[in-house]
Amino acid sequence: MEERLKEAIGRNLKTAREAAGKSQEEFAGELGISRATLSGFENGHVAIDSAKLLRASKILGLPVTDFFTDREEEMALLFRAAEEVVPKADVRSRLRRFCEAYRELEEIAGVADAVLLPPEYTYFPHLHSKYVTFATQVALSERERLGVGLYDPIENIFKLLDENGVRLLDLTIDQDELFGLSGFSKRYGLCILVNTRNTLERNIFTAAHEYGHLLMHRPFYRNVDLQEAAERDPELEEMADVFAANFLVPEFGLRDVWAKNAGRKEVKLEDLVFLKHHFRVSTKVIVRRLKDIGLISEKESDELMVRAYKAQPDEKVEYAPLKNEKIDLIAEWKTVSRFLYLARKAALAGHISIGKLGELMGKNVLEARSLVQQWRKELAVAPA
Repeated sequence: MEERLKEAIGRNLKTAREAAGKSQEEFAGELGISRATLSGFENGHVAIDSAKLLRASKILGLPVTDFFTDREEEMALLFRAAEEVVPKADVRSRLRRFCEAYRELEEIAGVADAVLLPPEYTYFPHLHSKYVTFATQVALSERERLGVGLYDPIENIFKLLDENGVRLLDLTIDQDELFGLSGFSKRYGLCILVNTRNTLERNIFTAAHEYGHLLMHRPFYRNVDLQEAAERDPELEEMADVFAANFLVPEFGLRDVWAKNAGRKEVKLEDLVFLKHHFRVSTKVIVRRLKDIGLISEKESDELMVRAYKAQPDEKVEYAPLKNEKIDLIAEWKTVSRFLYLARKAALAGHISIGKLGELMGKNVLEARSLVQQWRKELAVAPA
């Protein structure tokens, strides 16, 4: 047991160091040890003392408990970001821990294999030459499979994905231009994180974008290396964008709403507001889709975006935001999320302790106890 723990700590220490983009020599210097000593720790030949492990956790920005996990399988990640922004190690760690906790709750409830993984539409560049067409077809296939059809808007993408085997985590991350990331493993399934520091419209698109990656690009998922992070294939990113745009705003549905409400007159800003609220997306996505399917010209799309920007000049604030209409899709989803239901069920049935509940939900003991008290109170007043 001791040998296995030593090996697990060493393996996790090495994984965390590499994920942080640190060489053995650099990290050893920060720990105040020789490179040979660090190599002994990472290979599981030498046991690291608690003081050094605590220092390592602070340097890498990870909780000490992460080093003790004997993982059966590492979760491979992709991330969505502008330019060269990479999710910090603690963000990646929180997504992984969330997916591990989700799986543990499923096993406690006896429903670990009750929800099938979404299908895989693997993209092979040498077989699929027209990647835009491929991404569009996948989006339409998924709409049909999920029962939302080719016309209707998706009322709540977070609920839709949650109900169909995707683990969703919302976090407010203080990292500019980081929209979200996704992870995949056969054991933990398909996982998506959205950064709620961004607008609701951005979170909706991010969820769809990452879902596209998980459907089409699973072979491309790997443990994040900061040196490779800036080299993400622009073709794969464009595919995920095309998927998201078609998944959220299907051509048949947009043409139908357009014919019934806009006709062929000059497009006004109020038309954009109506369409974006109908499909629950951003102004940018609506303008893109109108241009893509030929309902407006490229010149008209440019003019509309300029007018929308002048009306809402702050790029970090969405034009005619959905939340102004008291639409909070994330809050609506979270009240009925499958993860919360499994955690609540396990705690109220006494299958896990307050401490374990806090560990699984990322809360301290006081917060976990307060949550259980709230759940018991709700049951006490519920009608028979």
